[in-house]
Amino acid sequence: MFMVFRLLSLRYVLKKWDRAALIVASIALGVATLVSTRILNQVIQEAAANTTTPLGLGDVFISNGEIGVDRKLAEEIRAAKIPGIDSVQPVVVDRVYLPEQNNRASVLLGVELATHQLPPGTNLVDLFEKKKLSATLNEGNNALKAKFSEADLSTSTLIYAYSRRMVVLSRTLYDDWVKIRKKETDPFLLRYGSRTIECLPIFVVDYGDDSPLYALGPNLVGMDIEHAASFVRPEAPRVNRIDVLFELGTNAEEMASRVKEFVGQRATVRTAKEQGSSTQEVVGGIQIGFTMCSIGAMVVGLFLVYNALAVTVAERRHDIGIIRSIGATRVQVVGVFLGAALVLGVFGAICGVPLGIGMAKFALNLIKDDLASMFTAQGPPSSWPTWGTVWLASASGVATALLASLIPSVQAASQDPADVVRRVPGGPSGRWLLAHRLTCLVLVAGGVGMILGRTYLPARVGAFGGMVAALVGMLLSAPIFVAMIVRVLQPILKYVLSIEARLAADNLLRSPGRTGLVIGALGAGVAVMIQTAGVGKSNEEPVKAWLDEVIQAEQFISTGSVTEAITSMSPADGTLVDEVIKLPGVESAAGIRYIRPEYNNTRIFLTAIDMDRFILPSQRRGTDGLPGLTAFAALPRSGNGVIMSDNFAYRQKVSIGDTIQVQGPAGPIELKVLGTVKDYSWSRGTLFMDRGVFSKLFLDTKVDIVHVFLNRESEKGTQDARKSLATFAADRGFVVADRVALRKMVGELIERIYKLVHLQQIVVGFVAALGVVTSLLISVLQRKRELGLLLAVGATPGQVVRTVLAEAVLMGVLGTVLGFLIGIPLEWYVLKVVLFEESGFHFDLLLPWQQAIGISLGAIIVATLAGLFPALQSIKTRIPDAIAYE
Repeated sequence: MFMVFRLLSLRYVLKKWDRAALIVASIALGVATLVSTRILNQVIQEAAANTTTPLGLGDVFISNGEIGVDRKLAEEIRAAKIPGIDSVQPVVVDRVYLPEQNNRASVLLGVELATHQLPPGTNLVDLFEKKKLSATLNEGNNALKAKFSEADLSTSTLIYAYSRRMVVLSRTLYDDWVKIRKKETDPFLLRYGSRTIECLPIFVVDYGDDSPLYALGPNLVGMDIEHAASFVRPEAPRVNRIDVLFELGTNAEEMASRVKEFVGQRATVRTAKEQGSSTQEVVGGIQIGFTMCSIGAMVVGLFLVYNALAVTVAERRHDIGIIRSIGATRVQVVGVFLGAALVLGVFGAICGVPLGIGMAKFALNLIKDDLASMFTAQGPPSSWPTWGTVWLASASGVATALLASLIPSVQAASQDPADVVRRVPGGPSGRWLLAHRLTCLVLVAGGVGMILGRTYLPARVGAFGGMVAALVGMLLSAPIFVAMIVRVLQPILKYVLSIEARLAADNLLRSPGRTGLVIGALGAGVAVMIQTAGVGKSNEEPVKAWLDEVIQAEQFISTGSVTEAITSMSPADGTLVDEVIKLPGVESAAGIRYIRPEYNNTRIFLTAIDMDRFILPSQRRGTDGLPGLTAFAALPRSGNGVIMSDNFAYRQKVSIGDTIQVQGPAGPIELKVLGTVKDYSWSRGTLFMDRGVFSKLFLDTKVDIVHVFLNRESEKGTQDARKSLATFAADRGFVVADRVALRKMVGELIERIYKLVHLQQIVVGFVAALGVVTSLLISVLQRKRELGLLLAVGATPGQVVRTVLAEAVLMGVLGTVLGFLIGIPLEWYVLKVVLFEESGFHFDLLLPWQQAIGISLGAIIVATLAGLFPALQSIKTRIPDAIAYE
């Protein structure tokens, strides 16, 4: 068997290396798309997990979201001496900035550095060793070597004796700080929101990629827990969370119940698994979107590999007939082709993994600023990629090659040897046609059934799985539709098209199975691009119109970018509002605070606004008064009233007049729903309340952004107000943006999110273009006799070339039409079913006509260019060989 494989397959691959490279390239693209998608999902998952639970080394986590939890609770748990608890560690993790280094973003980690705050007999080094942080502490300030020893630094009295907060720096931060400081006694400046403090670096911490600290990134500032808590939350020192570690051998579920019982309603207690589920719920939608694109690329790649391997079968029909005539079994023939496909699949997988890593790095480079703004932890993923991803992607590539080669090889092996050696191949047998139709019917019907019954299936399985199954079924049925369309149009086309185009149309009708799959692959690429462009437009335009309605201020001031403000990464003191409102030319200034409290085990969005300072100026700038603001006017005097977004009402099944409970800093807080409003802030739902009421209930006086309304009595007065505001912000390191800049930033954010999807769609389009090449190569091989006869009766080489090119153009046109027929319903489904059920947002269907025209022209041009090489190959046919009698 091996001798036959080496004789037929290995020599063929070496002789037709260009075609083998085409198969390897198609497999590599599919593998690369899968690898890059899984890396992107991994990065988002780890960034979200490291933001919600950074350094998550406990067995249970006690927290109250962004509001924080009272640090005294850790002391109470220790004092209770609950059997089975090994360690109780309060943690502060927040984003801070370095004013001396261009406001470089860093991660502040607050832990218990003083020995009196740790369990008896432990110190910081022991804690790191116990937690397996793989960290080594080294003295980082030469001036302190003679003054302090390690024993001295373990004494809390020395830490509190100095006005500067002592900090531990990561190696990267320390080395950069040493370069910019002028003398050894210069302080290390640290900024959080609108406050800047002087710090004294005393240690450098080194950690490798096997340390949990690695996930926090290279820019790490360690600080004593008490100093960190008072720096981040001076109005009421609280920690981000409390990690509780159980003793080895204890029952984790029983211990978690004990901790929950002790904590009660003062905070939320979650196990590591529950915390991971909470994180997954937030990022799951994004990850599914990426996965869908990778599945699309693999499906399109499957069609391409099928056509590429069908070329080898078409060219080697005579070889198959000969070895069948001398006694080779059908199983052996199939084994020869499967062996070749296996080799090519392995090479494709080997090439696809590094290509996927490169694609992921390129994609992450596009959104690195957005990821840094959205997530506190900025460390790289733990592995690029994981071994699980490598094995899954490689196995998928090899399986795709084997599956794609199975059908053409079985078809060839099942034919009679006398029929196989003919120069003109016969069409597929009836059982293959029946199997094809049944497969299409089962996939489409099964997909539709999953969609209709999605409420009875696991989350997202019915909506997404059903869509994929139905889409694959429709694409597989493309040969049936191609034959129907060409048959209907053929009587008309013969009066419109040239002789070359009519010959091309006749060939499409004769070989719908070959061309239909390629048209389906091309249509898939067009459909996904149309759907993405349409969903993007249907999202972007309503969101921008909504922003125009609700954002009426002329200027916006924050401590960082708008994205950082919305994600509450860099809040300012509430006094900022009072300072801004005193500036000349300022009519009003309204502070806004964003947090994400827990409700029904879901992170919702709570927006607290200075309503009295926000409503009247906004109404003055609105044409007829902005919708929803009238209901907001009652919030400052409602006690605990809130306005909910319409998607909150849908997702949480809450009605006007209901009372809901949201977790606060010391327990549940009851809020009464007074009304609803259209809002696109958060996919899990938004609550609006007055910031004064919010400060009393949640013990938080910070603001994330200030909307500044300028006096508009004169143009000069407005310009002077802008200048004074810019000077005020520059002196304090704040960022100022106007309405135009804010809208531009939002639009660019949406575009960058869709760039990742478009990148994968380009890969899908490239795969589809390769499919056109292989399909036309098959056409040339199967039509050698026909093309030879055309040349023999006087057709010029140019006419033969135009015939093949006309077939490519027709395939491009039909693929584009098919893409529109699938893409527009797909857009409707994503908007009205998937997005609505994921977020509760109502979006109207908007057709992306401009993008659609560009996509259509691009698809036809790509198909035409893809047909150029097979067209040139067609005129190389020797007439005697082509018309030889069988």
